[in-house]
Amino acid sequence: MPGELLPAPLKGKRVLVTRAPHQSAAMSARIRKYGGEAVHVPLIDYCQAPLSPEERRNWLEAVQQADWVILTSQNSLDFFMQVLDRRERLHASKIAVVGKKTGEYLKSYGLRADFIPETFSAQGLLDAFSSKQLHAERIVAPLGSLSDGLWLEKLKDLGIKVTSCVLYQTVPNTLSKVPLEEIVASSELSAITFASPSAVRFFTELLPESVWRGAMKRCAIAVIGPTTAQVLKALGYPPDVIPARFTASEMIDALANYYSNNEGSHRNEQQS
Repeated sequence: MPGELLPAPLKGKRVLVTRAPHQSAAMSARIRKYGGEAVHVPLIDYCQAPLSPEERRNWLEAVQQADWVILTSQNSLDFFMQVLDRRERLHASKIAVVGKKTGEYLKSYGLRADFIPETFSAQGLLDAFSSKQLHAERIVAPLGSLSDGLWLEKLKDLGIKVTSCVLYQTVPNTLSKVPLEEIVASSELSAITFASPSAVRFFTELLPESVWRGAMKRCAIAVIGPTTAQVLKALGYPPDVIPARFTASEMIDALANYYSNNEGSHRNEQQS
């Protein structure tokens, strides 16, 4: 727990933050709170996905008929609202979001979440419908181009009509390629944080293999949740830190706890 941490467990640690600029400020502030240095190199860009007039019309009709709108991230919310032409289409719909942060962000659009699962993941939403905690005949889910839609297929298996639409594209931030390599190749980097599977993917795509593999061996790796952890495990580098609750702030808390318990000492020895 944060209250059990040493005053500055990240003192002397350089922690790489890979999120987009509008998502990184709170993480960087939390790293500094624990005495660390936040090094921000955004790996991900987002842009609106192209929709034909027919695709847009079909999507908006599905939204208007839905019992539930499922929003799995702040990005899905932003692009959902960009495409939505009239708030009235949401009149009969309830909104479920993954995570309290997304729920709070929803308020900036003048909307409120009707449901937030205790487990901050798509699996938490799936469990709520499969256990009959929530009921629905029709669900809509805005997605990104790299979203894992397996949980939506499982909702369909429950007899729910699910309409999904890719509203935004997740692409690598190529402007970060040079500064990323300079920072990651440095022996001064202590830890790397990943808040999504796509961040891991772009980290390996933007860097020479020898550089990213060297960093994975040398640095402590913190991830936001099990889905991102699985991607790293598939690469052969299980993460050192996974928070109990899948939020960026708790990821940093867990990283600080990792160092305060001296679990990161072997990393420091490798760097010296």
